Amino acid sequence: MKTTLQTIFYSTGVYQHQIAGRIFIDAVIMAAEDPFRLTSITANIYEPLAKQYHSNVACISKNIRDVRNTIMKNGGAGILMAITGSKRWYAAPPYPNEIIEIFARYIRENHIPCNTL
Repeated sequence: MKTTLQTIFYSTGVYQHQIAGRIFIDAVIMAAEDPFRLTSITANIYEPLAKQYHSNVACISKNIRDVRNTIMKNGGAGILMAITGSKRWYAAPPYPNEIIEIFARYIRENHIPCNTL
């Protein structure tokens, strides 16, 4: 399954060597480890990532939105539909917390170890 998730990210233009990609993957891992972090995404995900990357919350938020936009531009609607079963992604992109949650749930449901991403 690790390969599948990496393939999803790579096929949509999300790469770990790019800072925005790494931030997004770290956000997904944080949410996979503790889904309750999504109840207050700014305090529980964006702020710790801002400290980790010596940045600020606004930049972290922008990086995650940029990655979401990249995913959606590169076939993400179809991937999200396959994962969630919902066609709504063709009409509007998910909010950042939604796309993070979708991938975090995918990790948990497929028992993908977070330290392998």
